[in-house]
Amino acid sequence: MTKTLVINYTPRKGSYTKILFDEFVKLAKGKTEIRHLNLAETPPDLLLTKNLNLIMQWNQGKRDFSETELLILSNHHKLIEQVLEVDNIVLAFPIYNFTMPAAVKAWIDAIIVSDKTFSFSPKTGFTGLCANKKALSIIVSGFDYNTSNNVKEYASSTIKQNFDFIGIPTEQILAFGVDQNRDQLNSILRHAKSEIKTLIDSWFS
Repeated sequence: MTKTLVINYTPRKGSYTKILFDEFVKLAKGKTEIRHLNLAETPPDLLLTKNLNLIMQWNQGKRDFSETELLILSNHHKLIEQVLEVDNIVLAFPIYNFTMPAAVKAWIDAIIVSDKTFSFSPKTGFTGLCANKKALSIIVSGFDYNTSNNVKEYASSTIKQNFDFIGIPTEQILAFGVDQNRDQLNSILRHAKSEIKTLIDSWFS
């Protein structure tokens, strides 16, 4: 049986993102082994003074860290192992202020690590090390970016670029306009749920 890491950031009461996330988990149950990471309850470490410099040293090739330094890096390495151990990744989050919440970005920053999820060679450049995996992003927004020419969101492109970088092809389900188009809310959620079912039938056939 395949293994699927399901990751959600859905702390808001009445979250539409959680509705769609729960729909995926419900439909996928029994078809794949589900492992769960709740970024609102156990957020990744932010890149701050004590850990950022250690990560940069790791990316530059250092491996002889002290026990204290390895303990600081352990949160990042645990999150990386969660990614490496599964076949599929599902990430569900809302858009806040045109992009992803800080905890989601912190998760991305934690897993993009040299010799873990990507490698670099002066001759060949960057290579993703996470082949043979698939990813889905479920992204919800109160504003309908699909119908806006002037206001842009950067969450969907950012997560796609990072998954691509580590070698994971990704699909996206975008439920935009849940607040702006309140009269269409049921239709928006119904369409997203239909997309989720279609993807699950494709992934776990």
